[in-house]
Amino acid sequence: MAGTRPRLLAVLTGVLLLSACAGGGEGRQNGNDLDAAPAKTTTLRVTTVTAQQGRLSAQRSASATIRAERDSQVAAQASGVVARLLVQEGEQVSAGQVVAQLDDAPQRQALENARLQVQQAQLSLAQTSRTTQGSEAALRAAVTAAQASLSQAQSSAQSAENLYGLGGISQADLQAARAQLAQAQSGLAQARTNLAQNGQSAQNSVPLGRVGLEQAQAGVRQAEENLARAAVRAPFAGTVADLSAEIGEFVAQGSPVFRLVDPGSIRAQFNVPAADAPGLRAGTALNLGYGGVNYVATVVDTPGIAGSNRLVRITARVQGGEALPVGAAAQARYRVTLGQGVLIPSAAVQADGGKNVVYTVAGGVAERTPVTVVAESGAQVAVQGLPAGQRVIAPVPASLQSGARVTAETRAPAASGATP
Repeated sequence: MAGTRPRLLAVLTGVLLLSACAGGGEGRQNGNDLDAAPAKTTTLRVTTVTAQQGRLSAQRSASATIRAERDSQVAAQASGVVARLLVQEGEQVSAGQVVAQLDDAPQRQALENARLQVQQAQLSLAQTSRTTQGSEAALRAAVTAAQASLSQAQSSAQSAENLYGLGGISQADLQAARAQLAQAQSGLAQARTNLAQNGQSAQNSVPLGRVGLEQAQAGVRQAEENLARAAVRAPFAGTVADLSAEIGEFVAQGSPVFRLVDPGSIRAQFNVPAADAPGLRAGTALNLGYGGVNYVATVVDTPGIAGSNRLVRITARVQGGEALPVGAAAQARYRVTLGQGVLIPSAAVQADGGKNVVYTVAGGVAERTPVTVVAESGAQVAVQGLPAGQRVIAPVPASLQSGARVTAETRAPAASGATP
């Protein structure tokens, strides 16, 4: 008995080892191998988003430069020394307001001399007119007297002719009468010549006197203009941005004295890619940031043609931009429409077999649907080929296949960059 016990233990041990090996094989066949991947569950839990029809847009920004449509360097219209500066930099002025006054003593003296010349021309013309009128009256009287003398001589000559025929007078008396007639005729002719010559002189001297008066008056007007030019005025209402001259400084005609900017003409200019330009037509509103303040700007001009830098220049009017410094840099922010279609999260789109696909849920089953991506911005895409209102799985689990059963939890779609 003592010899048989060890042999029985050895047999039992072998049987147990064989059973263990057999059980291990069955375990692998039944899927109980601890080293194998666990079997997939029959239902996946997923999150869905409802697809919505809309436009996908994106915000862009560009560096803008503050400009003014009416920005003028106002120059002196006369040479002189600056006598007074009537405004300071940054002050508002109205159109025609004097900003700088030059020393106008020479211009005032010239104006006074021109006025004296007018007075002298007026006196000369008056004297010429009086002289001409007096001479004409005397000469007309002389003509009248000569006509009377001629009439008397004619009568005397006729009487002498009659008496001589009757023998009442001598030949000498007749010749004397005839000589008096000839003298009277010559006297009348001379009187008429003198009157005519006086008239001709009047026709020349009086108009010349009038021309001299007009020239003197024109000299006064020119002197007044020269005096007015000594005052440097604002050509339009605006802000004095810079004073280029100081009191006591000599400025030449045409030299800049001050810079004038019209605050109502403040514009922002910036460049955008050619693809963004169609969305920035005249009337489009955008934001302009400067110094921590946001301004509303409205596009007023865009050529629609890209320059050599392949960018399109946009000009926008800034509302309430009077305080913006001309030449400063600001930040223009605008939105552009990237595309229109059905909006879904970008996490819902997968590349599969060279196509973009999404998975929708209907009746608790995931279905694969090919789509065409129209535009993408951030975490959203606009696609075509997917009806609006569909529940789209996002994100897509790696093990998801078309036809798989799913349990879906719906969440609200992201609204950033999307316009229904």
